[in-house]
Amino acid sequence: MDRSRAGLRAEVLRLASALDDDRRVVVLHGPPGAGKSTLARQLADHLGTSRQGPALWLSLGGRPDRPEYLALRVLLAMDVPRDVLRAALLSEPDDLAERAMTACRDWLRLGAPAVIVLDDLPFGSLGEQLLRTLAGLLEGTYCVLIATTRTGRVSVHDDTDVLRHPVLPGPEDGRQPGVAERRALLSGQEAALLDTLAAWEGREFRLDTPLPVEELTRPERRGAIERLQRHGFLHQPRPGWYELRPAVRERLTGERGSDELRAWSRRLDHALARSLLDEPRTLADRAEPCVDLALRLVRSGATNSRTFVGWLAQQLATEGALIPLLMLKAGLGHATGEWGTLTVPLAAAARQAGQPAAAAAALTGIDTPDAIRELAVCRHHMGFLRKAEGILDTLPDVDVPDGWALHTRAAIRIDRGLLPDVGRLLRLAIETHQVHGDRRGEAWAVFHYGRLRLTRGDLEEARKRLDAAWHTFQDVGDVVGAAWADTELCRVALLQNGPQPDVLRELEATPSAHRQHGDVRGEAWATLLLGVGYADARHEGTAETLERAGRLFQRLPDRLGAGWARHHSMPVKGSSLVDAMGAFIEADCRIGLAWTWLQISVRSDFARSPDNALLIRAGTQFEAIGDIAGELWVTAARYGPDSVTGTRAIRALSRCYPGQDLDSIDWRAPRLRIPHVIRHLIPEPGDPIDGAPTAAALIRLALLDDAPAPDTTARISLRVEPTSRPDGTDGRDTLLPRLTARATPLTRADIDPPHSLPVDGTVLFLFTPHTAGRHRIRFTIEDATSHTVLQQVETDIDVTGTTAPLAAPHPEPARRA
Repeated sequence: MDRSRAGLRAEVLRLASALDDDRRVVVLHGPPGAGKSTLARQLADHLGTSRQGPALWLSLGGRPDRPEYLALRVLLAMDVPRDVLRAALLSEPDDLAERAMTACRDWLRLGAPAVIVLDDLPFGSLGEQLLRTLAGLLEGTYCVLIATTRTGRVSVHDDTDVLRHPVLPGPEDGRQPGVAERRALLSGQEAALLDTLAAWEGREFRLDTPLPVEELTRPERRGAIERLQRHGFLHQPRPGWYELRPAVRERLTGERGSDELRAWSRRLDHALARSLLDEPRTLADRAEPCVDLALRLVRSGATNSRTFVGWLAQQLATEGALIPLLMLKAGLGHATGEWGTLTVPLAAAARQAGQPAAAAAALTGIDTPDAIRELAVCRHHMGFLRKAEGILDTLPDVDVPDGWALHTRAAIRIDRGLLPDVGRLLRLAIETHQVHGDRRGEAWAVFHYGRLRLTRGDLEEARKRLDAAWHTFQDVGDVVGAAWADTELCRVALLQNGPQPDVLRELEATPSAHRQHGDVRGEAWATLLLGVGYADARHEGTAETLERAGRLFQRLPDRLGAGWARHHSMPVKGSSLVDAMGAFIEADCRIGLAWTWLQISVRSDFARSPDNALLIRAGTQFEAIGDIAGELWVTAARYGPDSVTGTRAIRALSRCYPGQDLDSIDWRAPRLRIPHVIRHLIPEPGDPIDGAPTAAALIRLALLDDAPAPDTTARISLRVEPTSRPDGTDGRDTLLPRLTARATPLTRADIDPPHSLPVDGTVLFLFTPHTAGRHRIRFTIEDATSHTVLQQVETDIDVTGTTAPLAAPHPEPARRA
């Protein structure tokens, strides 16, 4: 066989001309090293160009051989929309197989005429079954299927619809250096890397895959991989990815025992799993190889298989990678006979994909803490806020705080408008996540703390927290969290700068960012925020945008979002607020109810009078949630700008909100037009009229005993001392507000008491370390009335058994929380 470039080109043209509408399946068969994969790639590229369709390369070696798994791989390679198979997330295994096959067939019929290559098809009945399965999926399409299989025998099948083409080594192939000869030309490190790849049961890898070869740095590994490809040991099944040629693997492993190879491969898989767990990041195009890795760990009975599968499922759900998650579900069901361990991440993926009700139904009756927490999130995202918090109440009592439950409860209360205890919940959640080393949980808790500060109108602090959360989300690969942080940062910009064109342009990009990651609820809320910005800018697209947000919320369904969409639509469309009121009552959203009552009061037969019953009722709603600013709005509406009471209320309102947010209000207009963007805020309680400067204070810490040895106790004193005021006057005689202090160990140690103490003079804590070395403690100062965190500092104590002073507080972590 002529294997020159011209000869290969002629062979490609002969095969292409033999294909027609009745015969679109080609099987290239021959012994290892005959050039089947090279011929398949050349033929696929030629057909893809001539038929103007994509060429998809699927390597089969070592992967699950179930037909539905193959169908899912085809769908993944074709980059189909995420929602094509979202209903299969919570289906039974048989239903999953049928849905996958149907979706693959339907998509191939609708899409471009693709060329699909099945490389390294098993020889025999199994290979024939897979070939027939995929060929059946291509019926009624203009797609072409090319398969390669290793055998020296010419097939005797007489199928007229399949073109079977033998690929045999040419005379010149025997004169080319063999695998052993070419391996001898490699350096020691390159040869070691080649042997590692040959022993590994995995297939595809990237340049940055941490393959454990001793004394090989990352740049050296990249260079070695590129040289192995140039020497013909590797090929690229897709851009950026490499794979050892099957013939090379067979030659290098033929003389070694299978037990030795399996042991080496399992050690490598364990190391790869460990590296992913230690440095979590976005999977993106690594999702399928990670699924293959997880299934190999499960089949081998690896000790870390359960941990890795749990992490991978959660990460795939977070990224909205539904097809890889379904591949994991199908593969796990085939390997173990059940996939119950995936119930919670599958439900989370379904919720994120816009099916919170189905997810809640799948979780109902499961009493594990993770299932209860996810069920609460589902109810929260459906807008059943009181029910969601009630579900969290069913979590079992434990000695160690549950950080995810704490920040979930805080998020629900922010949406309800019940803020007094939220700061304490979030501070405890952040500390709990930090103690457990859960950076993703910490990022969500910090994100909700940013939302809390935003709701309170503290925009600079909100921006800092949301920005910090965004960076952590990026670090841990939580693309959905990063999109939410971006959206809330746009809300901050809208409040700070008003609906300026550049702010609106940023808002316009947020819905698609959520849509990109398959977050249906995120898209709906970002669309609502865009509608709010448009409404305050009096943009012509306001009504259409708010209507689109309302449709998205109804489709989920999300009662809370639907209520706010109707609330903001009323002044634009002139519709009734009764539907908004009903949605807020169903959701138990106090802040939404209060603002809707106020809007009803000022929009229908508005009468500025101290005795206006509707305004009085709105004021009662604001008073119930401690919204001082809301009460001031009611007062301003009742008395107007021509009275002393009304003027004082208007002046006080100007101090509740950022800069220009109230500049456009005509206080004498027949109907009071309140900016949309501020209706989600509940500024801090207090007297906004009082402009007196506040006191500043220092936290003084002292270690009263010698540096303790492990399991011995030492006393730490904490004192809060007033200093000068912001206006420069002496503040030492100033009475501080009622404060509490709490100490939290961030290393293996105990603090007694474990709860907050009132700050009255000097506060004492008992510190008991359990290991030698450097220990870190965080001290948190809160306002005793509002539970607002005012400051926190961290300090280190060296536990060596010798006398050592208390380390000075670290200046960087000493910040407002």
